[in-house]
Amino acid sequence: MKDDEHGVPAGSVGTARHDAPVTRDELERALRRAALATEGVRDDVIQLAAQVVALVEELTRRLDGVPPGPTVTPGTLEAAVDEATPAVLERIRVRDEGSSARVLIGDAEDKYRTTADGPDCTALLPICQARCCTLHFALSSQDLDEGVIRWDYGKPYLIRQRPDDGYCVHNAPEGRGCTVYHHRPRPCRQYDCRGDARIWADFDRREVAAPSPYARREGSTPTELDLIERVRARQVALAMEGFAIGTREAERARQAAAQARAEAAAHVGAPPAARDD
Repeated sequence: MKDDEHGVPAGSVGTARHDAPVTRDELERALRRAALATEGVRDDVIQLAAQVVALVEELTRRLDGVPPGPTVTPGTLEAAVDEATPAVLERIRVRDEGSSARVLIGDAEDKYRTTADGPDCTALLPICQARCCTLHFALSSQDLDEGVIRWDYGKPYLIRQRPDDGYCVHNAPEGRGCTVYHHRPRPCRQYDCRGDARIWADFDRREVAAPSPYARREGSTPTELDLIERVRARQVALAMEGFAIGTREAERARQAAAQARAEAAAHVGAPPAARDD
């Protein structure tokens, strides 16, 4: 296709070239929107599933002639289902929390207000070789908004790791130091390796644990109470993610409008172009 008189290829939209590269900011903005929408649809399905399960359980109870439990008020079928649905919904969300298909997002807390309680990492680096930088964890909306810490586009929003050695992409291969230390995520700031069997066989003796293909996974098996807390923290984090995306887009629109007004004002006040008579 040939360019028009302004040098814009045919098929382009406005003055934007149809083959113009997508910036990292544009890509991540689209991915974050898509991930948030996916989680919204998933939660809608889970809520619908909870109502169906509650309905089936109540119908089964009534057909079997089982009296209502102490927490269920006798009444219409609809009222009984509405009353039972919240507990069923929590059960389903707890079971779904362990799904590998979930979008993982960090807690909605300010990482710069986090206090560090761990050991002196600098002194330990020659021994442990920063093995904690091979562990998996999710970034927060704060990390995503800053745009400094990279995340895995295929597994949002896990910290991105190098495929060759499994280390965080921000870990320097020489010396194993952090190259984005000031912007490091909250888990890095509050992590204490001393009791983690994935890192140390014996911390007091400075004996490093044997390498394991499962060492990068979560340490202990979470209890049901842990999963309930995770579900609640996830709901807060996703709500904050929606707010963060909306705020950024509103700010981007405000800046674009201000720039357009400035360009229009400059164009109005510009002197007329010289003519060759």
